[in-house]
Amino acid sequence: MSIFEKARAYGRRVEERFRALTFVAATLPTFAALGIQLVAFAVTARGLGLEPFGAYTVLTSIAVVCVEIVGLGGADLLVRGVARTPRRYPFYLGNLLVLIGLTFPLALVAGVLVAVLFSESSLPLQFIVLALAGEIVVGRLAASVELGMVAHRQAARAGWVRFLVASLRCATAIVFFLVLGFHDLGAWIVVAAIQSFATAAALLVLLLASYGRPRFRLMMREVSDGAGFWLNQISRASQGNVDRLILSRFADDASVGIYSASSRVLMVGLLPIQVATRVTYPNFFRHGHQGGLPATRLYALKVAPVMLGIGIGAGVAAALVGQLVPELLGRDFAGMSSVAAFLSLALPMIALQYP
Repeated sequence: MSIFEKARAYGRRVEERFRALTFVAATLPTFAALGIQLVAFAVTARGLGLEPFGAYTVLTSIAVVCVEIVGLGGADLLVRGVARTPRRYPFYLGNLLVLIGLTFPLALVAGVLVAVLFSESSLPLQFIVLALAGEIVVGRLAASVELGMVAHRQAARAGWVRFLVASLRCATAIVFFLVLGFHDLGAWIVVAAIQSFATAAALLVLLLASYGRPRFRLMMREVSDGAGFWLNQISRASQGNVDRLILSRFADDASVGIYSASSRVLMVGLLPIQVATRVTYPNFFRHGHQGGLPATRLYALKVAPVMLGIGIGAGVAAALVGQLVPELLGRDFAGMSSVAAFLSLALPMIALQYP
């Protein structure tokens, strides 16, 4: 066997074990989306100013947690179910959409209560409701469409969904703040909500056109399994967002704005970790279906060193970006560099937590 044949054989083994080529293919659109998200973040933060940006990010942090409340783990059930039995996709999709419809009003009410009673937001109630509703709807539909594609082993395509969502929000921010020259937070909430609802509708059409229509049916026997996924996802979302909510209770909007801008830089590191998880996620269910918990644990141990390496690289990248971003946002955000550097130290541990 020649050296080239050995290299190809080794490459095939690496792809079978870690799906490295799939990771690279999925990472490219995801990193493109990251760049777009950072531009949108910079335009929004600079356009609103430090204090209004701080008030706005408290609402978006609440919305991120509420996104995971909506659906009761139905998207994860879809990935597991399709990984095991692909022909049952229409039933799992129908189950997911029914759960979204049932839980969205509850999540929205919970989010509004938290914003009003705990964080004591100074925004009028109608803006709080509109901001949360828009972010929850687009966040839940985007995540569900991505997982629907992951269930069909199309992780790279799922990355382009994130790119599309980020591009539409970035274009909206550029037109609102730079082209039209608006800076009012209330007006931005209205415009962003309209864009979110339109994007969510387009994503749903894309999902149905790509994989077929759902069979609406609530799978009561799997609700308990979905609740397990649900609690896990809520815990993860809370880890990255509840800190801003708690800070808003005891600090002013300017301090929340500095911290929020710093934590947003962690997106640089979280995205490759999320992509790696997305690529390996269906494999956990396949190993578990074939060999139970021992096989799942063995597969987790195999991918853990790779996840740790990705986490270390992600932490370094996030710390470096944190030194550059204040130049884009202005002098009011100068204090975020050191905060971003400290936050980036958590990324290797976060990477190990995912498997």
